[in-house]
Amino acid sequence: MLQLLVAVASATALVLRSTTGPVEWWFFALLGFALITIAFVILRVGEAIRRNSEVLKSVAEAIGDHGIPDTSNKWKSIAHWLAVLMMLLGVGLLMKSVQLSEIFGATP
Repeated sequence: MLQLLVAVASATALVLRSTTGPVEWWFFALLGFALITIAFVILRVGEAIRRNSEVLKSVAEAIGDHGIPDTSNKWKSIAHWLAVLMMLLGVGLLMKSVQLSEIFGATP
């Protein structure tokens, strides 16, 4: 998922570098949706890894292996905080796209 984030950021940098005029509202909306989607996937994968780790730890302890690390606390995971940050950035970009599109603005 981190590679997807790097790819999205690189593509965004290329588009912004090649654009001479103002950036269109749909670009911010597309980027916001992409970031929110990637963040959601990262959160889902992290939750699945935590559930898998709990099962693995219970089986390992049943046979006497106590070397499985505890990954049950998502608040200590950098992936969780990265996903939260991406979610916030995505929402911010969507809000910016709505502001630029003047969909909800008054007509002159």
